[in-house]
Amino acid sequence: MNCYYNEIQGMCIEGNYWQVNPETGANWTAESAAEYTASYEPKEIDQLQVNKGEAVERIKAAVAKRLTSTFWRIERAQERLELAKLGADDTVIMEATEHLKLELLAREKLREASNLAEQDVIDITNIDALNLFNFIPDEYLT
Repeated sequence: MNCYYNEIQGMCIEGNYWQVNPETGANWTAESAAEYTASYEPKEIDQLQVNKGEAVERIKAAVAKRLTSTFWRIERAQERLELAKLGADDTVIMEATEHLKLELLAREKLREASNLAEQDVIDITNIDALNLFNFIPDEYLT
């Protein structure tokens, strides 16, 4: 990215416009903009960190999709529990409660699997290993 000054928009630094100097908070002047531009050195992008962030986002998206697509199971278990309560049969209520608990625990295990996978991504130290990483939720479920 480059750095340039526009009197209306301000200083463009790494694609973002700044009305004030991000280091000093002072308003830009033609002189301060020229000095900043002359001494500007683009930040080096850490591609490994960028790729890690993308991998974590893919994990989160996969888990969210799976949680969303299976939410009907929770609704169904809740409805069964409500019906059981209306019937006032303690055995049926206990069974329905246990079923709801199992569904909720399965969702929690999926979230825990996501956390483990995200930690694995964070622990990766090179791009080649990161490129080989593939999140398969069932491999993380214990």
